[in-house]
Amino acid sequence: MGTIPTIDFLDFRNQTSNLIAASEEWGCFRLINCHNILPATLMSDMKAVVRSLLDLPLEIKQRNLDVIAGSGYMAPTSINPLYEALGVYDMASSADVDKFCSQLDASPHQRYLSLGFNDQHS
Repeated sequence: MGTIPTIDFLDFRNQTSNLIAASEEWGCFRLINCHNILPATLMSDMKAVVRSLLDLPLEIKQRNLDVIAGSGYMAPTSINPLYEALGVYDMASSADVDKFCSQLDASPHQRYLSLGFNDQHS
């Protein structure tokens, strides 16, 4: 077994064959030199929204239903007490993100940031 393939974001245009090979052979890759892709404030705001969604009461989080097996809310377990997840079928689909936000009664601010925007960078 080798090491996980590395893709250099600074040379991303020339990484096509490496990206395809990594995806086909490994199903994942390590992305390097990707700092400053998003403004630090946007990343911070997005992390705060994720925290606020995970801090919702259990009965609200449980509304996040599976659209495919294992894609909805996953509560911590005795085996993995630090893992908790909410799922969206397709983050690139505004309809799927809207459905996700509706399930969790997300505020307009949370909805906006869940789409990867903030007030300064829209």
